[in-house]
Amino acid sequence: TEDVDAIREALIKTNNNIVSLNLLTPEQLDEFISKHQPIDLAFVLAEGYKDIPHTFYSGHGAAMVRKQLSKYHIPCALSSIESMEVCRNKDLAYIKLREKNILVPNHFIFDTHFRFNKIKLLSQIEKIGFPLMIKPAGGGDSIGITSKSVVHNLQELKNRFLCLKKELGPEKLIIEKYLPGREYTVGVLGSKAKKYILPIIGFPKDHGIRYTSTKKKEHRVREKFEIIYRDDERFKKIAQIAIDTFDAVEASDAIRIDFMEDELGNIYVIDVNGTPALSLTGSLTFMASKVGLTHSQLIKLIFYESVVRYNLSPTYLLEEIISKIQARLATYYAEKKDEDREMASI
Repeated sequence: TEDVDAIREALIKTNNNIVSLNLLTPEQLDEFISKHQPIDLAFVLAEGYKDIPHTFYSGHGAAMVRKQLSKYHIPCALSSIESMEVCRNKDLAYIKLREKNILVPNHFIFDTHFRFNKIKLLSQIEKIGFPLMIKPAGGGDSIGITSKSVVHNLQELKNRFLCLKKELGPEKLIIEKYLPGREYTVGVLGSKAKKYILPIIGFPKDHGIRYTSTKKKEHRVREKFEIIYRDDERFKKIAQIAIDTFDAVEASDAIRIDFMEDELGNIYVIDVNGTPALSLTGSLTFMASKVGLTHSQLIKLIFYESVVRYNLSPTYLLEEIISKIQARLATYYAEKKDEDREMASI
């Protein structure tokens, strides 16, 4: 695809020897590795194996690919196996975030292995109250989320439950309080030692539920988005939650976090994406463009972060490219107040 070509092109421009694979099966990856060893680093875009669709929505695909590479001692860009498992399984992510006192919606887990037990469900629902959002606990790319994911009564909940069971098979579902406020998304780049918080996207209040097909069209209506920069009070509030979230899930290199407000304006984390879309029209690329970074520079920065993290030696050319990118980011972070500059490098 155009996106994969653009990413490959960006990596080639770092003066490294790049080989690529359209990942279909574990056997194919084994074969590819034995043919191309030694491999210093894998820049993994795959969230599962294409010929095994279940790996995409079980919540384990991204980690499975990384586990297979780790058998050959090949490190990967972006977050670790453990962090991927947490990000890809919302129930685990919510536990980690709550441990750090980060707000997440009130929720409970329901397993589609079991039949739809009205009595059992009602006692759980009473603690939270309708409307509810129902979504798969595992997987990414908004799999299983549609405009019908918000339910207002038991019948709608049952219909959605049966639909998801048919679509995804026996998977865990997360049933959570639907928050009626505004949605935000933010990109965090870097490492535990130094993070860059990109400008935040505030979606229009009437934007509706964001799911796969709407996200694909989003780049056409971006003039309606509000871009929240560092001098805005809301930036400081959301950026701090983003930093805490990055650390809570022990992320690396790049993540994207989705937030939702409740009716009182409290901000909740509703999704932590450890494999954010690195496409030409994706949200992360769009946010990076607001600090003057091109898609190619964003890819190189993520690549550099992982190279350094694994104590590999960056090429001279990559060092040169990165110093220019960091200079650009430094201009963005060169605020008048010292405390703001501190936040950039927490």
